[in-house]
Amino acid sequence: MKFYLKYFVIIIPIVLSSCHEKDYDIIGEARKLLLNSKEKENIEKIEIDKKNEIIKKEEKKENIKTKKVKKKETIKKSRILKKIEKTDRDNKDNEIKRKEKKDKSREKILEHKIKKIGIMLPLSGENGKVGKMILNAIEMALFQTKASNLELVIKDTKADPKIAQNAFLDLLERDIKFVIGPLFSKTLGAISEMVDSEKISVLALTNNTNLAKKGIWTFGVDPQEQTRRLLKIALEKDFKKTATLLPKNAYGLLLFETLSNFSMNNLTDISRIEFYENTIESQQTAAKKISKGFEKYREYLNKLEEQDNTETSFEEIKKVDKPFDSVFIAASGQVLTILSSQLQYNFVDPKVIQFLGISSWEDISILNEPALDGGIYTTTSGLYHNNISKIYKKYFEIDMPKIAMIAYDLVALLNSLEADNNNFFSIDSLINKEGYIGLRGLFRLDENGKVERTYDVKQIKRQRFTVFEKAKSSF
Repeated sequence: MKFYLKYFVIIIPIVLSSCHEKDYDIIGEARKLLLNSKEKENIEKIEIDKKNEIIKKEEKKENIKTKKVKKKETIKKSRILKKIEKTDRDNKDNEIKRKEKKDKSREKILEHKIKKIGIMLPLSGENGKVGKMILNAIEMALFQTKASNLELVIKDTKADPKIAQNAFLDLLERDIKFVIGPLFSKTLGAISEMVDSEKISVLALTNNTNLAKKGIWTFGVDPQEQTRRLLKIALEKDFKKTATLLPKNAYGLLLFETLSNFSMNNLTDISRIEFYENTIESQQTAAKKISKGFEKYREYLNKLEEQDNTETSFEEIKKVDKPFDSVFIAASGQVLTILSSQLQYNFVDPKVIQFLGISSWEDISILNEPALDGGIYTTTSGLYHNNISKIYKKYFEIDMPKIAMIAYDLVALLNSLEADNNNFFSIDSLINKEGYIGLRGLFRLDENGKVERTYDVKQIKRQRFTVFEKAKSSF
């Protein structure tokens, strides 16, 4: 080993010496080699680092790009969802806001368009029961009317003219534009001079057309119009001599005027007229007086009936000069049964003489009176009130009075009024040629306060009311 080591030491200097042509800095070269190697390593490391850095940067860029893309997509998606959510919510919120705004707007409009209706009825005292039945119909109509903007201001007149005046003044102070009522002529007469058609419209329930004027409409069924209709029917049936029984009051005088005018205009004989008071004695006396001459007429008929030839007898009967061929009885209920039975008792035979009447006859209490069988009378149509009448009876446990049916119609009529551009309601807009169908048939208003109606003609047959001739379906 020592031998190899000895020769190794000797050989190295020789080799190194022989290979060097000039001075050679071995240490420098060694350093150089070391530096080159290190530098190379460093360079490689740097390049690797650079590559890694580039890769990292690229990865980072990619990551950032990816994140941005993802974020962008996420944000986009998120915005869409958010927008949808916001839109849904906004739509709901906006819908609620719009509804609230609409409701407030509607309330505001309704506030301007509210129609305050004065109600003047006798709700206490002697006629309180009738007044309450009418008020029931008004409130029922209001309840059944959809989207109504009517507001009732109710006043009790007690059927007293002075109380009616004070009630009407209070309604004027409240700036009420429409009044339903009063019920009676005396209370309407008490406020008539206070009615200014520019400020208020009164829809009265009385049938006294003498009180009708611009600003006051009388909606009660007109007895004069019914009487004229009835007399025309009688004239068509060749009844030209008519006797008349009338109550001794304003109503009777009103009908007397109608009968007299019809007689003059149509050249008919209505010369026999008797007035009766509200006593049985007075009614019996009136019936007896108007029947004068029928006792002799009956005697003559009896002689003819004894003959064998009945056809000849009938012809003879037709030729006999009767005191009258028809009798108009302006009465109702018990008074009507008394008058008709007394006429028959005094030889006025309903089989020979035509008994005539108006809508006051339509009361089931008279159907049992034999003298009225075959009698004819005029009345409003009964086609339209059956259902309402049933509902009324169900809730109030009483039949719906006919005057209450008119009040029911008035609520519907006023509810149909439309405001003009100045939020003003005028009853003039209800005046037209066609008219309206109410619970008591077809009616229309005229500009002077009268209310025109069409009428059925009915007949009493075998204790029933039957239609003799239907009302017109149009004016």
